[in-house]
Amino acid sequence: MTQYDKQLNNPKQPSRQARLESTGAERLTLANAGPIQMGFWVPNRVWATAKFLVPLRDLIAEKKKAGTLTPMRKEIIEFKTWVTHNSVYRMWINSMIEQSNAYVATLDEATQEQIKDSDGDVLWIAGYDSFFEILNEIISTSPSFNATAQVGTPMNAFLAVSMGTEAGVAVFHDTTFNQQFKKVLNAWNTFLKSSASLDKLDINDPEKEGSWISAAAHEAGVWTQMEYDPNLPGYGFDSWNAFFIRQFVPGARPFKGLPATQVDIGCETTPWQYENDLAFETEFWIKDVNYSLLDLFAGQDKWASLFQGGQAYQGFLSATHYHRWNAPLDGKLVRSWVQPGTYFAQRPAQGEGEGTWEGTESQPYLGHVAARAIFVFEHPACGYVALICIGMVEVSTCVIEPQFIVDEGAAPVNITRGTEIGHFEFGGSTHMMIFQKDRVQLEDWAVNAVAHQNDPIPTPLGSIIATALPKE
Repeated sequence: MTQYDKQLNNPKQPSRQARLESTGAERLTLANAGPIQMGFWVPNRVWATAKFLVPLRDLIAEKKKAGTLTPMRKEIIEFKTWVTHNSVYRMWINSMIEQSNAYVATLDEATQEQIKDSDGDVLWIAGYDSFFEILNEIISTSPSFNATAQVGTPMNAFLAVSMGTEAGVAVFHDTTFNQQFKKVLNAWNTFLKSSASLDKLDINDPEKEGSWISAAAHEAGVWTQMEYDPNLPGYGFDSWNAFFIRQFVPGARPFKGLPATQVDIGCETTPWQYENDLAFETEFWIKDVNYSLLDLFAGQDKWASLFQGGQAYQGFLSATHYHRWNAPLDGKLVRSWVQPGTYFAQRPAQGEGEGTWEGTESQPYLGHVAARAIFVFEHPACGYVALICIGMVEVSTCVIEPQFIVDEGAAPVNITRGTEIGHFEFGGSTHMMIFQKDRVQLEDWAVNAVAHQNDPIPTPLGSIIATALPKE
């Protein structure tokens, strides 16, 4: 049986079954959960609360006592003022805090001991004012390196409890709220593009806490085959963001295969999911998360219809990965745009019932609702191929290089595989490649993506993903 026969005989390959936080012995705890959210890079709520939020909360308390609390940034002041002056959003934020605290109160005694504050209270967060104080502290600092799947996403860890509550799901799906929250993320991005953000790339103190140039960071592969100069301040980078989108050394990622008949991957990612026989439109938010082409392409039915019955591959990036996108083929770029979307919205079903948190299901879901860059290419032998680069949580910026923005009705742009076409700014993320029906045979590692979800090394940029099928 050929690989293509396997694809036809396995039209739908579901994601790994979600594990749930719920009442009873199967509840995730610090002992049995670890930092990874059900095999997904979002940290689970128990771990994030005890291992990230508590130290941050304690740090803020110490600064308050010493009179050295970080001055409230104007963007946080404006955001808090906006929430306070809009009753519905103030209700949602307060409800989110209350529901999160109610969840934390149900945890096992050992975990509660680790979460207690200095007054002995078991809380996720003390109250309304504390919510904004913590946000302010996060956007005034650069992310730290650590050896967990949560690396580089501190706001995600802070919101890990709240975005799974009923109120959190509601508010983070709200367009008006997202427009205001985007201003907070933009302020953080501005800081991360400044020289002040280089504190954790300090060549004079490489082993400081959270350092991205520590021996542990090197061992984790942060700098493997990457361009940098260890003798220059900041390793040669002028900001944390410049470091984040660092380049490979020349020749590190050659594009493989035969450009006339094959397509390569355009992002360096760890495999996550594969699906065949794609539907034009599905109820992607109900129970099983099916891919819905109409929603992936943001309602652009002209482009969505090209891929009906086709195949989708999805992979994810941690904050330590390469975050630039490269053209996956030789051919034409016929359409591209950045689609605005949500930032911390999780799958609505996660709000069903006490403690439900279906982390494995949110990554495909985010492809339909999160901010993303969408590219449609045309290959002479492989047909139309789409590349969708999806921002996740604090990854709020998807940047397409200006010369590769192709508006509706504009002339196609000739493209050569390996050409840089854009990048993420800040944080972990995910991407999809979508292929037309009966045009290509995907590689085994892509078809069996679920089996490779825990691969220690991502699939290298430029690896072959698809080969044109012989013409009948």
